[in-house]
Amino acid sequence: MTRPKPEPSGPRRRNKRPSAAAASSSPAAPRPRPASSATPTAGAVRWDREQIQRARKTPLAPLLRRRGYPLRARPGENFLVEDHQDLVVKDCYWVWPSHQMKGNAIDFFMLVECRSFNEAMDILVDEEAQDGD
Repeated sequence: MTRPKPEPSGPRRRNKRPSAAAASSSPAAPRPRPASSATPTAGAVRWDREQIQRARKTPLAPLLRRRGYPLRARPGENFLVEDHQDLVVKDCYWVWPSHQMKGNAIDFFMLVECRSFNEAMDILVDEEAQDGD
């Protein structure tokens, strides 16, 4: 005859506390890329840090108007993008509360228009070149 196993005295708990390394990392820290996409492909455009910073700071309202987006002025120098429910742009930033999205000019083209980083940079660098002429 086998003896029944004793019942545990209480629920087992796992230590769910994050490690020291995980606790110190911030959510904005860049994630490592897989090795296959870390190296640029032949013909890939390399953007320098200054070009990327300038592209991020491109004012969105005039650019979006030129690209055919209907904008409606809102208080505080904000503009509502009428075709996109509650998407609001101001200077080089945008917020889309219903989609829980926000970002800078590069993010707009990547997240709202579903473009690649290089496509977004092409649009914004072309915009900068037109403004400089």
